Parts: sequence; structure tokens; C-alpha cells
Amino acid sequence: MSPKQQRYGRHVRAVMLDQRWALLPLAARAAWLQLTDIADVMPELRQPGAGRAVSRDELIRLLSARGDELDGALAHLVERQIVEKVSHGFRLKAY
Repeated sequence: MSPKQQRYGRHVRAVMLDQRWALLPLAARAAWLQLTDIADVMPELRQPGAGRAVSRDELIRLLSARGDELDGALAHLVERQIVEKVSHGFRLKAY
């Protein structure tokens, strides 16, 4: 497998073994899984440069979510230190 090819499900197994998984509601679990896949092709989601954090509105677009859905999921992910706020956006801390 070449480095550019992705092995689907690679992060799913790691995420589901994380002890925080069982503590999250379903929407937060789904967001976490999807964010790990997006982070493979969007490195600023993991390590944003100065002033380049992924905004809430961009996360809504990337996850095809409603604002209220994402806000609830993000609150749980931030509380469990899976996602963290940086500058004017967020980064995926647990990847």
C-alpha cells in the first residue's frame, strides 16, 4: 500500500479502544470518528498553524451537521479532551 493510500477504518479501531469512547453520546462518537478520517487529509485539524484553526462553521460543513448537533457533540469532545479550542477554532487532540 503506498503512503498516499488510506486504509479505511485505521483510526476507528484506535478510537473505539479509547476509554473515553463509552462515556460519549452517539453524536459525539460519530463526530470523533469522522474528524479522525478528515484529519488524514486536513493536517490543520490536528496541528493548526498560527491563526489557522478549523472554525465551528467549517466543522459544520465538513461533518454535514446542523449547528446545534455539532455544538452538543463538541461540548462533549472538549470536556473529554478529545478536541480542544485553539485561537478561533478547534483542533483534534485525540487522533
